[in-house]
Amino acid sequence: MKFNRRTIIAGGAAMMVGSLAGVPLSATTSPVSLKIASFNVGGSWYIYATAIAELVQENLPDGSRVEVLPYQGGVGNPILVNRGEADMGLSFSALSNWAYNGKVVFDETAPDIRALFGGLNRPHRLGIVVRTDSGIDSLADLKTTGARLVTVQRGGAGEALARMALEAYGLDYEAVQKTGGRVSNVDLPVAIQQMRDGQADVFIHNIGYRQPDVMELALGGKVKFIALGDEQMQALADQYGLQPGLAIEVGEFEGVTEDVPSVGYPTGVIANAAMEDDVAYAIVKAVCENPERIREAHASLATFDPAKAGEALRNGNVPLHPGAQRYFEGTGLAN
Repeated sequence: MKFNRRTIIAGGAAMMVGSLAGVPLSATTSPVSLKIASFNVGGSWYIYATAIAELVQENLPDGSRVEVLPYQGGVGNPILVNRGEADMGLSFSALSNWAYNGKVVFDETAPDIRALFGGLNRPHRLGIVVRTDSGIDSLADLKTTGARLVTVQRGGAGEALARMALEAYGLDYEAVQKTGGRVSNVDLPVAIQQMRDGQADVFIHNIGYRQPDVMELALGGKVKFIALGDEQMQALADQYGLQPGLAIEVGEFEGVTEDVPSVGYPTGVIANAAMEDDVAYAIVKAVCENPERIREAHASLATFDPAKAGEALRNGNVPLHPGAQRYFEGTGLAN
């Protein structure tokens, strides 16, 4: 599973920005200029980044500026940060792991990313949705059933998760097709529609808490959520940096009458390794000591817990920036 990093750096994202080398926070009269990568204007990540930028800017020397970049998202942000084209950026914990290690959707390692803090929001989870009339109770059934599998376009995190889920059972797209099944990689609205219309039997994707399009799909009781086995979930956690112990929660979607165990990944913030330790420390301190400001910014941030923000699993097992490590150790919150 590889993704050519050159394909996602386009337009304004390609311009180089200044690094933080030589700008120690201890020189309190020296302003700091930072850029934080997010995603499209108006989206949840842009809102997250704006709240973080405002809070951090207030806690940096007078005249400091934190600019929110409206790009590149889950796959692009670790690349921007690694290359120094953004000083820090929002990132899914698992994608930080994949980028740092150069696997799954990344064809090169990103050795210069470091974690600042994680666990910002309710994690996205691996969701496996099947039609109730399909007779499918486990992905293991796809070895014999000739199921019609639908997921999103290749190259994104949701599609990568679909391949990982199959891999956990010794399957891949070709194996599904050999049983007489079909695999469709389509846009998300099309995938939802195919499930609703009975044109697909299984839908695998990364699912946000009470995700509206999935809520709509669940209406009427024609679909159900199924879980991976414990062994399969642990294998994905170990190999791909996914956070175990998550679930599609009871009552979250129509028909979910008990938690459906899953793995997934929350959002966190990564930084370039060249960021001054004092600056990284100030950023983490500002966020972790003002959690109410973060939680107020967006409903999905309501679960942010500074006491867990330095945990390895919530940061994709990417090394903490030394400044972040110093903060967490000094407050007794080190993982």
